[in-house]
Amino acid sequence: MDKDTLLHFMSVAEKLKCTVRHSWTSGGRRESVAEHVFRLCVFAWLVQDEFPELDMDKVMEMCLFHDLGEAVTGDIPCFEKKEEDRTAEEGAIRRMTEMLPADRRKRLDGLFEELEAGRTGEAKLVHALDKMEALIQHNEAPISTWLPLEYDLQLTYGQKEAEAFPYTEQLRKTVEQDSIHKIAREGMKKHVGTEAFHVSSDKEKLDFRRVVQLMRQSYWARTRSEEMIRKAMEGSVCYGVYDREGYMVGYARIITDFATTFYLMDVIIDEDYRGKGLGTLLMDAVMDDVGSLHGVLHTDDAGGFYERYGFRHDERRQEVLMEKERQNV
Repeated sequence: MDKDTLLHFMSVAEKLKCTVRHSWTSGGRRESVAEHVFRLCVFAWLVQDEFPELDMDKVMEMCLFHDLGEAVTGDIPCFEKKEEDRTAEEGAIRRMTEMLPADRRKRLDGLFEELEAGRTGEAKLVHALDKMEALIQHNEAPISTWLPLEYDLQLTYGQKEAEAFPYTEQLRKTVEQDSIHKIAREGMKKHVGTEAFHVSSDKEKLDFRRVVQLMRQSYWARTRSEEMIRKAMEGSVCYGVYDREGYMVGYARIITDFATTFYLMDVIIDEDYRGKGLGTLLMDAVMDDVGSLHGVLHTDDAGGFYERYGFRHDERRQEVLMEKERQNV
């Protein structure tokens, strides 16, 4: 390829860095088309072992170039894109590939035709991953960036494409559950309303006096000494639930290595503030930090609540559970 052609094509492709998509990043800014393309390629690379029957080199090429036309047309959200927009994008792609040498042009044209037809396994996988990457990005973005229609769209978008393979179908269900959880959390916050409660793991915000008062409301720690409560706080990751003025109404703590296991303890909401969904708010914050790890807890009366977060009582493990009673020294 001669240098002028190479540099010209590179210059056009650079526009993908400047073209923003409808999606937002977790950092609160619009993502570029190039960023979407990059992570789609990462996505395809990560799942390649799940599809030994496919030509994954071709899949990677399709991922790399699938949004090339948007360097000219810009990104148009699926719920706004019309037939004339698709035609314009196809024309932009054709003009871009025409600047390439014959062999490269033939290769790219073939990839776009295969993607457009959507009949091969490679094309079907790219379509499934492309839409799923957008769903994942929406889950990672602040929900304040979602449009009203996206609450429903997040649960239906890309469903048909994901059904092409058992693996992508199951993966999309997992992503959908993440969306449902995110939407539920937002709905719960609205239910709590203008009181604007929030959770923080900043120990400097903890009100020791309030922690002691909360422990006195519990059945498991009402006789615990203040010295013991303080030492427990010092050796734990602690979470507080606060109202808008910083008044502490809930508490929980965990002991963890942040790599394998966490032990959840002392989860409590002030008696006067129960029934507002604050226990869910508190547990959501804890599980956001350590939910991927193996978790352990003891409870006499709240098993159903913790089952919502994946905790299970396993009869088969009773014989390996060993405990040492605390010694008073």
